[in-house]
Amino acid sequence: MDISKALKNTPKGSLTYDRRPPSKEFFEHCSPPPSISKRFDNSPNNRLTDHVLHKHRKGSIPDSSASESSYDNVVQLTIRTDSSSPRIVEIISPTSPIEIVSPTHKKNIIPVSPEYTKSILAVKEYENSLDKEIKIKVYNKQQRFTEHTKKLQNEAENKLSVLQRNQQNKAEEQQQETELQFMQQTIELQEKQRKLKEDHREHAQMLQKKHEKLKEEIKRKEKERQERIQIAQTIRNDIATLLERLKTMYEQFTPKDRLPESLKKALNLVNNKLAEVSQMASRDVDTNEVVKMTEILKLCLNAYEYMRKEYDELTKKIKEEQAKEEAEKKARAEIEAKARAEAAAAAAKVNVVPPTPGVPSTPLATSTPAPSSTSRPATEAVLRCVDQNAFTQYTNLQVLIKKAEEESKTLFNNPQMKKMKFDIQKSINTPINNISPVSGDHLNDQLTRLLTLLAGRTVDLSGRRFSLSACPQALPFCKYLIAKMVVKKGEEQVSALHSSAFAIAAVTVGLLAEHPDILPMLLGHFHQLCPYTVPYHISKTDGQSREDFYKSLGYKYDSEGNAEKQDQFLKRMSGLMRLYASVMVAHPPRGPNPYGTEHAWEWLSMVMNIEPLPDITATMTFDLLEVTGHALYRDYRKQFVKLLHVLAKEFFPKLKRMASPSGGGPISRLEDFLQNSLRKNGNIRPPEGLLNQHFWMT
Repeated sequence: MDISKALKNTPKGSLTYDRRPPSKEFFEHCSPPPSISKRFDNSPNNRLTDHVLHKHRKGSIPDSSASESSYDNVVQLTIRTDSSSPRIVEIISPTSPIEIVSPTHKKNIIPVSPEYTKSILAVKEYENSLDKEIKIKVYNKQQRFTEHTKKLQNEAENKLSVLQRNQQNKAEEQQQETELQFMQQTIELQEKQRKLKEDHREHAQMLQKKHEKLKEEIKRKEKERQERIQIAQTIRNDIATLLERLKTMYEQFTPKDRLPESLKKALNLVNNKLAEVSQMASRDVDTNEVVKMTEILKLCLNAYEYMRKEYDELTKKIKEEQAKEEAEKKARAEIEAKARAEAAAAAAKVNVVPPTPGVPSTPLATSTPAPSSTSRPATEAVLRCVDQNAFTQYTNLQVLIKKAEEESKTLFNNPQMKKMKFDIQKSINTPINNISPVSGDHLNDQLTRLLTLLAGRTVDLSGRRFSLSACPQALPFCKYLIAKMVVKKGEEQVSALHSSAFAIAAVTVGLLAEHPDILPMLLGHFHQLCPYTVPYHISKTDGQSREDFYKSLGYKYDSEGNAEKQDQFLKRMSGLMRLYASVMVAHPPRGPNPYGTEHAWEWLSMVMNIEPLPDITATMTFDLLEVTGHALYRDYRKQFVKLLHVLAKEFFPKLKRMASPSGGGPISRLEDFLQNSLRKNGNIRPPEGLLNQHFWMT
């Protein structure tokens, strides 16, 4: 674009300027010429003359370039007048005289006197002097005017030059601004073009990336499709494998009559699911179908795991039953063979049959034991170390204890379950260790703590809450541990303080009343630590070491391999037997005792039918009678008195013959007890520390 045209189109460019130099009107406006002083003549003629002179000056004002002589022409005037005629004024100039006369009296010249002429001349001279003075003043005025004019002209020229310079600078600034704007516009245009190119390049790159991403997406979807197909085939193969395993389990299971119905249902379920999955796997499957197939696989796996577990448990149970039967047969054969080898001849033994409490008393029946039939040869009616039924029960209970121990080890092998095991032990040990005959409320509080734990409710454990609900499979371990801790109290606490057995027994029968399944565990632990509670007088087998034999009898060995002393052994066994007997006579908070005095009668009947051992048999018999004698008399009366007579007259002499030379203490204590009891006709006083039924209310 042309800059000059652009400037003309601006608002300032449309203004008009006078470029001509200043004229005389300009200077006249600035400083008009001075007029002749009027103080010398105020007559009308003079005013007229002044008027004419003013008009003459007005019409003949020289321009700024006129010389000084122009002003001389103005003041050289000749006035002629006549009193009888109008005024005539002549303006005489040295170069061009001008005569002003009236048109009507142009030829009438008035004659004057010499004095008048002198006066006129004097006036003329005076006027000339005045004119000179005026000329001097005018000249000075002119000089000042010239200087002022030059000054004004210089100022005007300076202002004009400044204005022109400012305009030029402004024009240059505008031009520079215009050029700068043009450059900026050019730069912006170039930047826009660069950005446009960059946008085009980025757009092309984005399209390329989208294209590549689309290719990758297609590849990914194809890969996912192949993976889904592969997963579907894998799931189908896994379900088919599960079905084959279930079929194998079904075919290998024996006997078929004990085959669980759930196994057949699992077979049908897996077979149907296999058909469903095979149908889906035969075509392209989507994600939802893969999820559905995965859920089907999980269902089949759960069914298989459940069935495998049930199958293993059932198989294990069948094998255990078979092993148990074989063990019982083997044990019976070993016992019978050992008895035949040890016995020199058959002997008749007394078999005391306990009457049922509450049934009218009958005479005490004594007979020779006959395990199978009365026609068996006398050589087979041998002396036994244990009752056959009691031995079967003993074997079953020991198997139960070992199974519980193995299950607890399996359960708590997981490191995460160790803390659970510690909490269970603490929640059981604390109330059992706190058992004491302080009051009924105290015992009830310890019993409630244990029952709350077994019920799966929350208990307080060292300021925090604990519950078995987090691990329900730990409940059998709790019952196993309770039974173990109670029996352990017998050899640790009751052996030192006999009266403490009754408080422990009271809490124990309270637990048995609510949880009868604890009883087998309790009896198993009693029989394990003290086989004389069966009663079972274990004999040494061929190849058995002396230490193993004594350990089976209940003796303990220290780290150096030394067996405990006989008095310590008898004291520990006495504590266990007293606690065992206390359970038979203890009173639960509500209801009858689930393990009553009939078991004391059975024990006495069985111990009289086996070969006694020195010291220990007398000690066990005395402890049982001292704890349960008053209850046996209360329940059986005359039958119990007859039993005491048999013990005193037939069984005690046998014990006396078997007594060791240093074992007079147990024999003498039992003898004194039997004599005192028979002297009082069986009315035995209750043991020291026994808690009655009303103690729970205290």
